[in-house]
Amino acid sequence: MFAKRNATTFALLIMFIVLAISPCLAASRNIILMIGDGMGPDVVKAAGAYKFGSEYHAFGGQSYLAMERVKKHLYVTTFSVEGSYDPGWNGGNKEYPKRRPTDSAAAATALATGVKTFDGAIGVDFQKNPLVNIMEIAQEKGLKTGVVTTVPFCHATPAAFGAHVDSRGRYTAIAGQMLFESKLDVIMGGGHPEAFRKGREYTYLSQDDWVLLKSGSTPYKLAESREDFKALIGEAKHTKVFGLFKGEFLKYRLSDGSEVSPDQPALAEMVQGALSVLEQKKGFVLLVEGGAIDFANHANNLNQSIGETLGFDEAVATVLEWIGKHGGWQENLLIITADHDTGYMHDVKPGPAGTLPVVSWGTDGKWFSHTNRLVDLYCQGSGSKIVEKLAREISDFERGKVKVLDNTDIFKMMFEALKASKPSADAGAYSLRRAA
Repeated sequence: MFAKRNATTFALLIMFIVLAISPCLAASRNIILMIGDGMGPDVVKAAGAYKFGSEYHAFGGQSYLAMERVKKHLYVTTFSVEGSYDPGWNGGNKEYPKRRPTDSAAAATALATGVKTFDGAIGVDFQKNPLVNIMEIAQEKGLKTGVVTTVPFCHATPAAFGAHVDSRGRYTAIAGQMLFESKLDVIMGGGHPEAFRKGREYTYLSQDDWVLLKSGSTPYKLAESREDFKALIGEAKHTKVFGLFKGEFLKYRLSDGSEVSPDQPALAEMVQGALSVLEQKKGFVLLVEGGAIDFANHANNLNQSIGETLGFDEAVATVLEWIGKHGGWQENLLIITADHDTGYMHDVKPGPAGTLPVVSWGTDGKWFSHTNRLVDLYCQGSGSKIVEKLAREISDFERGKVKVLDNTDIFKMMFEALKASKPSADAGAYSLRRAA
C-alpha cells in the first residue's frame, strides 16, 4: 500500500497536544535541518581536536567548528518507541548506553514527524500507519522541499522525509515514492545504477524508474556529474532536480581532505546547488545529511570519521554564509543535530593541530555499535525560541547538568517555525497520521 504510484493527495489529519507557547513567535521563511548520522558529541570533539589541536575550545582554547558557532547548544535524547533514557545510566553503568539504542530509520521518523516508532520504520507509526512529515506540511503551505545526503538517496534518514514504508530495506519502494509521490523539489544522493556491478545495478532504483528518470519522463532534471551539480548554483528557481552522483556513496573523505573523488560533488557543493534551486519568496524546508560519519564510526575508523565530520562542517559553513546573504536569522531557522551516536567514542585527547587525536571506542563486537547517549543540538534563527519552552534540565551521568530535548521536539520546533497550526489536544503526544 505504501508504494502505490500516482496516488491522489492524501488529506492531512493533524492532531497535536496544545503547546504552551507565545502566539507571537515569528514564522521562519526557510528551515534547514542538518543531521550528522552517528555524530555523537565526542565525534564532534575529535574533529575539533584534529583541526585545532589544543587551541580547540574543549581543551581551553578559543577555536570552534562552524556548527559550534550556532547560538543555542543543547542535547537530545534519541531512543525509539521501544526504548527510554535514564540520565543516571542505571547507577553509573558505562555499558548502559548499549541497551536498546535506536536505528537511523526510527530516529529520522521521529525528527520528521514528531512520533516515535520501531526500528526500521520509515514514516510510519508503531502500528505501521503512515505519518505526515514536515515536508508534507511545508508543501501544503506552498514551500519548496528537498533532501540532500552523501549516501544513497533512499537510505533511512532522507527516506523518512519522503516516504512511508514499514522497512528501511525496501529501497526501490522508497525510491519510487520519493520520485513519484513525495513532491520533493530536490533529491540528491548516491545509488546511481551505473556505479554497480552487473546484478546490483538496481539496488536502490528499479530499472523501470531509472529508465523514466534518465529519459526525462519525470518532473525532475537529472544531475549526475560534479559539473552538473556545480551548474545548479544560480539555476532557475522553478526547476525540480534529482541529483544522483555516480557512486553508492561519496567516496570516504579522510581527515586531511584527501581520498575524495574529483568526479563527485562535495557535500558543500550539493548544498549550494540545493539552496539555489529551492530559494523562493514563500520559502523552503531542506534536509542535509552527512550519512557516512555513521559508517566510519561503525568501523572505528577515526581518520574517516574526522574527515566526514569536517566535510559535514564545511557544509554547515556554506549554509551559514548563505543565511547571512538571504535574510539572516530573522528569516531562517538552522537546526544541526545527530540521529544517534555510533561507536561510543570517548576520552578524546588532542595532539598538535592536523594530527589525529587519541580516542577510545566502546565497540566490542557484541552489539551493533549505535548507543543511547545524548547527542548535540545546535540551533538558531526564527522559530528557535520554542526551545526555551521544550527544554528540560537534567543531571546526566556523562554530560553533567545540561538542557535536553527529545528528538520529537525537533519536529515541534520546525512545526512552530512554519506556523502550520491549529493544534488540538491529543493524549499528550504528537500524532500525525495520513488518511487516504
